[in-house]
Amino acid sequence: MKFVDLKKHLISQNYYCCYNIYGDDSFLVDSSKNMIINYATNKNEFDRIVASAENFNAESLLANLNSVSFFGGKKLVLIGGVESAKNKDVLNFVTSYLNSPNPNSVLIVLSDTQLLEDKKLQEINAAGNIISAVDCSRLEKNVIVNWINNELKQKNVAMTDGAKDKLIDYTNGYLSRITFELEKLVSYNQVEITEQDVELLVQKDLEYSIFELTENLGVGNAQKALAILSDMMADKKVAPSVLGLIQNYYRRLFFCSITSKTNAQLGVELGIKEFAVKKAKQTASLYSKITLKKILELCGDLDFKVKSGQMPYKSAVDYLVMYVLTNNKNT
Repeated sequence: MKFVDLKKHLISQNYYCCYNIYGDDSFLVDSSKNMIINYATNKNEFDRIVASAENFNAESLLANLNSVSFFGGKKLVLIGGVESAKNKDVLNFVTSYLNSPNPNSVLIVLSDTQLLEDKKLQEINAAGNIISAVDCSRLEKNVIVNWINNELKQKNVAMTDGAKDKLIDYTNGYLSRITFELEKLVSYNQVEITEQDVELLVQKDLEYSIFELTENLGVGNAQKALAILSDMMADKKVAPSVLGLIQNYYRRLFFCSITSKTNAQLGVELGIKEFAVKKAKQTASLYSKITLKKILELCGDLDFKVKSGQMPYKSAVDYLVMYVLTNNKNT
């Protein structure tokens, strides 16, 4: 189920024996975990076992899952930090346990991606409400806007539509970051938050900076593009990954330009939200397919030259940007 459906499900009290919470938005992951604890368990610390994939002990966790709670109600066992591709021991444990789960316990597994495929979930759930996967990936834009509106209403502060759009863009739609940045904006302007406030106070997400760079390169805005590149290269944490990020984004643009698939289908294949697909298509339209193909080929060539010591890293980045500025003719 999606994060937005979790609360309604929990209110129905038709609980599952196991919840696999996964996704890239830490705010949604924490919110899901806390909701399940508050609704589906007795919230007693003595009946709560927290473990991690790093110190995983199957025998101990199984004993806790199958033991009786101290004060009645459901026991909770939580396993965090699970990497689906790496922690096969956790996956095997969960699969085995769900063959005969304790209906008086709730197992929560926090993982980077969904542990079990949908078909496997359906097979397991044929015997009843055994396991549910809770998708905590970034929310759709309209849902985020509604969330921002509710937060602003509670704080009695207004915000322009342009400022909301810019906040979502700058944070790349992560509610974890939006929550933090919104608190900062409200502290700064308690009347009406504007686009200028967002530009002044909110640090751009790296992916948004790449989008902004490629968009300005596409329209030939050299001054703006070079200013964005300069800021990225000045950041010691970001600079080493700039070439790879640009290459990956142009690969996304090229893929969006040559496919006839819907935004929803592309979102699934690329692992991004639909509004991110829309942005990619918007930027891709600034380039011809031939130009995008040539840029990708150049990215691969420059990457090889950097790794083989034939060209300094900064020179490769600068060359790539100048090549796009001087050769992009959308025909």
